[in-house]
Amino acid sequence: MTESATSRVAVITGAAGGIGAATARAFARAGFRLTLGDLDGDGLAAMGARLRPPDGAAGDPVRTVACDVTTEAGAAELVGQALDAYGRIDVLVNVVGGSRPGKTVTDLSLDEWNQWLALNLPSVFLTCRAALPHLVRQSGAIVNVASGAGLRGMRANPAYVAAKAGVVGLTRALAIDHGPHGVRVNCVAPGPIRTPLMERNRTPEEIAAMGSISITGRIGDPDEIAAAILWLASDAASYVMGQTIEVDGGVSPLV
Repeated sequence: MTESATSRVAVITGAAGGIGAATARAFARAGFRLTLGDLDGDGLAAMGARLRPPDGAAGDPVRTVACDVTTEAGAAELVGQALDAYGRIDVLVNVVGGSRPGKTVTDLSLDEWNQWLALNLPSVFLTCRAALPHLVRQSGAIVNVASGAGLRGMRANPAYVAAKAGVVGLTRALAIDHGPHGVRVNCVAPGPIRTPLMERNRTPEEIAAMGSISITGRIGDPDEIAAAILWLASDAASYVMGQTIEVDGGVSPLV
């Protein structure tokens, strides 16, 4: 990736809010043209409107696609819309994901297990599979978003832990298979981040307690994760391959 960012195209999933929205803002500031996907069509449209230049100069640098990337059709639509709009894909960022803690394996139904796995792992597989032929042409980059939970575990959230561990493993597999073809593949594993999902799932007391286990003494901000993603997609990270970088404030030692 040696061209200027203004000629490059980034496809970002889960872009209507949280880490995905912060990532869209970071890539827009860097001059990328964007194709943004999310199930939340209204939130996505609002995000696109905020990112577009007010005067409409230089065409439309933002395409929004309301789609479900846990399905083959949704992943294909997102990639197809990026190609229709800009004719290329240079970066794919897989942010889409989520969970609802509170159940162990003995409490979780098979339908719930499959639901959380589909959201967090097959979605990454499907978008990567759809985008890879086009990323190879541009010697592009993939950045997947996993979680510290996929590396260290988490109480009462087994499907999410399993899926995010799978994202870490899939990242390594993609790097091994497609790195020789010029595609760099890496992963960011955030710690606790103050997203709308976090604030829905946790009480203020729980959020404060999560922050207390990091060396920084706080939970993170979505913009801090977006900065790491942007760096991994940039030429500055040209020798970084198959890695999972934890962005978690530095988890404090237990003793």
